[in-house]
Amino acid sequence: MQITLSIWEVLWIGKTHDINILSQPNILITNVLETIKWTLYTLGIFFLIQVFLGMVIPRLSYFLVKAIFSVLLLTGIGLVMYFSKTLVPLGADVYSYSFSDIKETVMAAGMLNLYTVFGILGALVVIYWMLSLGRYIKIKGKGAWIIPGAAFFVLVVLMVLPINTSKGLTGLSDFLAENKSFFLYQESYDYFASAENIYFDFYLSSTNDENQLFQKEYMDTQYPFLHKNNYPDLLGNYFEPFDSAPNLVFVIVEGLGKAYSGPNAYLGSWTPFLDSLGAHSLYWKNNLSSTGRTFGVLPGLFGGLPFGEHGFMEATPYPKHRTLLSVLKENNYQINYFIGSDKHFDNADTFMQYQGVDMIVDIHNFDGDLKKSPAEANGFSWGYADKENFKNGLRKIPSTDKPQVNIFQTMSSHSPFVIPQQAYYNQKVTSFLEAKQYSHPTISLNKYQKELASIMYVDDAIKDFFTEYEKREDFENTIFIITGDHRLPEIPMSSLIDRFHVPLIIYSEKLKRPKQMAAVTTHFEVPTSLLAYLDNNFGIKSPEKVAWRGYVLDTAQEFRSNIKHALMRNKYQFRDYFNGEYLISDDKAFKISDNMNIDPINEPTLQEKLSTEFQQYKNQDGYVMNNNAIIP
Repeated sequence: MQITLSIWEVLWIGKTHDINILSQPNILITNVLETIKWTLYTLGIFFLIQVFLGMVIPRLSYFLVKAIFSVLLLTGIGLVMYFSKTLVPLGADVYSYSFSDIKETVMAAGMLNLYTVFGILGALVVIYWMLSLGRYIKIKGKGAWIIPGAAFFVLVVLMVLPINTSKGLTGLSDFLAENKSFFLYQESYDYFASAENIYFDFYLSSTNDENQLFQKEYMDTQYPFLHKNNYPDLLGNYFEPFDSAPNLVFVIVEGLGKAYSGPNAYLGSWTPFLDSLGAHSLYWKNNLSSTGRTFGVLPGLFGGLPFGEHGFMEATPYPKHRTLLSVLKENNYQINYFIGSDKHFDNADTFMQYQGVDMIVDIHNFDGDLKKSPAEANGFSWGYADKENFKNGLRKIPSTDKPQVNIFQTMSSHSPFVIPQQAYYNQKVTSFLEAKQYSHPTISLNKYQKELASIMYVDDAIKDFFTEYEKREDFENTIFIITGDHRLPEIPMSSLIDRFHVPLIIYSEKLKRPKQMAAVTTHFEVPTSLLAYLDNNFGIKSPEKVAWRGYVLDTAQEFRSNIKHALMRNKYQFRDYFNGEYLISDDKAFKISDNMNIDPINEPTLQEKLSTEFQQYKNQDGYVMNNNAIIP
């Protein structure tokens, strides 16, 4: 049954996402071999359990083993279904979410309803019955020894001498080659049984490189990230004088990947308004988010903070720290946060409260004339759609003489991609595709209509937001920062770094001229650059010592990468690090080029250097989080 499930998964998902299994047979071969390994492994464990239990309670032992195998098989089917929705295997990050967060996510995917419950119960009964048919298979004499012996031999070969048939696979093909049950088991084992040792040899080594944009002056070995606040102001030359300290408006767009937004988007750009706005803005086309999921966008974009074990916002309590928000709060800024869903998700409210945010508006604070997003069949909705979130926020922005930071976080372009006017936006995708003639050699865009429709919806929502904001008296005294939190994994990704590749737009009526930057930058560079600008031009008082991970936004028009950072995929997977134009991901080395393309390289010395730097960063990250050692 396991092998049948394996073959069905590869053929089904491969066909759905235009992966030619005949031209890439190693996908199926690898998945089947992994499935055999997993099946024999579990059979061996439960065979031993059944032998010992059978000596004491024979009937109950047979029932328990069949029940456990039934659950394992059903779990395997569930993991395949999860993968078919997200295109990313479920790993140990599931243990880092609260029960309420998991419940919301499952309901959002439309997987939790009465039909699902009865389906699960029915499937358990059928699987249990099929396993019971084993009693009609009689194995006697030598066969009783030969079959288990052969199975054990095959398992040893697969465990000790693994055949690397997945070499050369990337992105979705690589994930498809994984047995999803074995993947979850391995990640779970690492999560519960193996803790990395933290070595403190980072005290003895320099973290500066000659090619970095500027040199950080580190100050205290007890606080490895602490350095002098000597960030240069690289933004000042791009702005005309403001009447007073400018307002800042952040628009954090759920799932806004560079793959389908802006110039050189390899899936074509589906954000016409943002494209138009970007042409009149400072635009970074090679920008990276700090994490591959939403949990890291607030700590990264506003504070350049460490990750911790499962993301900074999961830490209890938070280590002492400062962010752009807390510093501006100390400088008499009014700070407001608007989100259409539940503020508790990913502990966003706890983080914002720590920064001293004045007003948090979430799903529970919307005016009565505004409507929630359309619900799934099970009645679940994430909350209010993005157009409603912007309307509500604009109504509630306080009237004050203080400068303000207003943060809008969208959610409509999140699975299950249910939006208002669904039929209208579905048709808009169809018409847009026909008009633009977008195509991709391996991705059929018409199969991702709901995902692309949600992106076009949020683009319209931002357009409407700007139309209304222009009517405000403070429009000309405002700087807008627009970026994505990560790329949508539901549309197949082209590379291991693609999940982090998001556009970064800075717009203001006071910009002297637009400019498109090709230099690599990240969310970590946003708070440092904005604060350096505000400090240099408006006398904002900022700390003399800071621990922000970011450098400064590189404004070079030609491609280059003069920064280095670790990136976190999800709340458990911490496997990506780049320095300059070189990346290691899943212990493989790559060269980064323009548009964040990556090509594998075989340079063992360089790979070892990057691996050592990455481990050093992880040691530092764990140390500062566990010892409250970000800042004194």
